[in-house]
Amino acid sequence: MYSRYQSLLNSDYERDQQEQEQISRSSYELYRYNHEPVSTNILRRDIPPILILLFFLFLIIIILSQILVIHSSRYGTNFSAMQKIQGELKQMDESMERLLSDNVLPIDKWRLLFHIQTYLNRFEYLFDLFNNENNHINKNFNQSIIQSHIKKFINKSNEILKQEHNNSYFINSIKHVQNRLEEMMDPNHNLSQEKQRKIYCNEQPNQLKGQILNENSTFPNISLYEIEMNYSNVRSGGGWSPKHCLARHRVAIIIPYRDRFEHLVTLLYYLHPILQRQELDYKIYVSEQVGNGTYNKAVLMNAAFIYASTEYDFQCFVFHDVDLIPEDDRNMYSCPIFPRHMSVAVNEMNYKLTYEELIGGVFNIRTEHFLTVNGYSNLYWGWGAEDDDLYYRLKEISLKVIRPPSSIARYRMLQHTKRTPSIWNKRAKLLYSAAKRYTWDGVSSARYNLTSAIAYPLFTHILVDVGVPPPGFT
Repeated sequence: MYSRYQSLLNSDYERDQQEQEQISRSSYELYRYNHEPVSTNILRRDIPPILILLFFLFLIIIILSQILVIHSSRYGTNFSAMQKIQGELKQMDESMERLLSDNVLPIDKWRLLFHIQTYLNRFEYLFDLFNNENNHINKNFNQSIIQSHIKKFINKSNEILKQEHNNSYFINSIKHVQNRLEEMMDPNHNLSQEKQRKIYCNEQPNQLKGQILNENSTFPNISLYEIEMNYSNVRSGGGWSPKHCLARHRVAIIIPYRDRFEHLVTLLYYLHPILQRQELDYKIYVSEQVGNGTYNKAVLMNAAFIYASTEYDFQCFVFHDVDLIPEDDRNMYSCPIFPRHMSVAVNEMNYKLTYEELIGGVFNIRTEHFLTVNGYSNLYWGWGAEDDDLYYRLKEISLKVIRPPSSIARYRMLQHTKRTPSIWNKRAKLLYSAAKRYTWDGVSSARYNLTSAIAYPLFTHILVDVGVPPPGFT
């Protein structure tokens, strides 16, 4: 009996042992499949929290140092340049304040003096013609055109006399010119030519050819002398007007130029016949900067505008890049009602307009509009952005820029080495203030020396010394 009871106890004990082994085995498997090491609590008790914090701080410091090393290796060379630009921007502000305070003539007053001076210069030229009856130019001069100019000047001078009450010098000059002009208007005055009457040319010229160039066209290798022989009908200085009719538009073509003689020859080869087929009274001016100093395209164009205005009563001005050749003669160079951007589609830009403010390349603007916005800004030293500045000036006075269809306003750009543009920070700073600056910065404040003006067979060459940039504009 006792032995049986003992065997039962042993069996119960063995059963309990087996159950405990199974429980321990299952708990071990739970630890195993939960990926939780048995010694975790031991490690947490052994490592102080402060050491863990220091470890992560050390790791963050290493990462930041690596980032700084990479950043300095890429941009470290530009840090000093950026500091230099900031200093130059500050100098720009000081220079602009100095220019503004340097007795700048108000734009309205300058326009008045500009008109007086240009008319005086034009009629001084007329006086020389009338005083020399044997002069060849005087023999071919049209009396009706002269009288129309004289009447226009007398009317304009009367308006000026009403505005000017205190300046005796200008009043006396104007009255002196008026007296001489009234003598010329006398029917008994001896003129060298009998009065000739002409009818106006057609509004739509009938000699246009349409597209004259395409993407596969090649430019001829021709010399300037050969072009002069081909276009012997062009007057000295690059002027021409139709003989069978009276031109409806008087246009001055201004080409800012520097070290592009081959491009200039090619442009003259194509431009003269196009302007003649469009039956325009035109003249071409090439404005070149003296020396190899910092280029200022705007001053060259302003100087050419002033010089051309003293020679003739142009209705509009076309500012034309020397490396752009027109592909279609239906893209009219005549004087528009609103400013006209003519180089809409250029092959270098895949014949697309890259941005709305773009009016560079070839731009046509009436004389009164150019004077209203005060021409181009003189502060853009180096290449780029003076055209964008003019766009914002036009926008400020609510003058819309029109464009011909891109299928007609197409140009080929001659191959050349791209010049490095001026620093964008400086250009952006000037563009931001373009609308506020136009009343005192422009053709009215252009500072330059006219070194020479020579009339060549196909163009008038103007050599301009623009000086040196103000501090901060180099």
